[in-house]
Amino acid sequence: MKKLKIALLSYRSDPFSGGQGIYVKNVSEALLNSGHDVTIFSGKPLPLVDEKIKVVEVHTPGYFETFNSLERFKIFQAQEKTRLNIWDFIETFTGTFTEPIFFGDRLLRNTEFAKTADSFDAFHDNQSISNYPDSITKKLVTTLHHPIHVDRDIDLENESSFLNKLSIKRWYSFLNFQKKNLKKVKRVISPSKSSKKDICRYFDYPEDQISVIWNGIDLDDCKFHQRSAFNFEFVTIISSDVPMKNLKNILKALYLLKNDGLSARLTIIGDLREVNKKLIEDLGLSDLVSFKPKLPRNELIEILNASDIGIAASSYEGFGFPLVEMIATGLPVIVSDKASLPELAGDAGLIFSSDDANDLKEKMKELIKNHALREELANNSKIRRDAFFGWDEYAKKLEDLFEEIISGNV
Repeated sequence: MKKLKIALLSYRSDPFSGGQGIYVKNVSEALLNSGHDVTIFSGKPLPLVDEKIKVVEVHTPGYFETFNSLERFKIFQAQEKTRLNIWDFIETFTGTFTEPIFFGDRLLRNTEFAKTADSFDAFHDNQSISNYPDSITKKLVTTLHHPIHVDRDIDLENESSFLNKLSIKRWYSFLNFQKKNLKKVKRVISPSKSSKKDICRYFDYPEDQISVIWNGIDLDDCKFHQRSAFNFEFVTIISSDVPMKNLKNILKALYLLKNDGLSARLTIIGDLREVNKKLIEDLGLSDLVSFKPKLPRNELIEILNASDIGIAASSYEGFGFPLVEMIATGLPVIVSDKASLPELAGDAGLIFSSDDANDLKEKMKELIKNHALREELANNSKIRRDAFFGWDEYAKKLEDLFEEIISGNV
């Protein structure tokens, strides 16, 4: 395929939290290694990528680096009082998450983008789904990891206060804006069949314009690890401890397991909310639970290799990177019955009912007591590992989509 000039668009690309920055980094570097010219236009936080990739900062006010109203007002005072900045501040101050809403407008005001926009063969949007002009949308592919409507619904289910529910609905009001904008997009990439189904449902988007491409994974460092002993070590990766990650039910299951006379240990990788720290104390699990904050890649792999069984308990995942990493290192896994997790796990894991801590406890007990089953699932993980592919292959699949758009076949 000929060398393409590609613009990656991302309203934020935090390299250390969640999947956005990780996705931008891996996609951009894979496209670079395939011989393409890649420029990233991103709001802060910016991604950490190969120096051959040009990163252009799209100015954003940074309101969501703090949730203190006075600090946000000070940020606003330092901004030029344009219509865009005033509108952004009002929407933010009244509770809306505005970054994806205004990213497209700020992109068009970026000097570097204005000079080079006409030179790009294709644009690739990373779930900003912002208000882009026709000059972009006619060449646009959007990766939609999963509909954020699901996050909203889970947050609402876990909130009892009427006023807090109103605040949650206001925060997620950007979704109405995204639904309107997505209708102009030529092609959407979904990371799983489950996510594709929900994109159709929540965005009312045509099924035949959605391509399912599993995310790539760096298989070079996720090497299969043969475990020689069983040490009652469970591990879960939550990244950001939000209700959707379902950590509460993992902790309850560990408590129930302890009451059954089996004191297994659990390592939690990711940030921990105060409510779950308190739950650990209240359940008397402090000696059995350890948690690690954001980790460098090599340390994450070391912890996975030192573990015996992985748990992916999320109430929803468009694509579960942590689950794939567990499988790739040879861990037998226990996964919730929600969204993409059973699709990804295949026969490498046991499935439990997401909202049933006792069911999870029973699956944990089954794997602790049944050595043959652990071995079977570990062997299945080794085989399942081959179903996943690296970012180089992901880039090739993207090239096909870009070519369809450039040739006018979409």
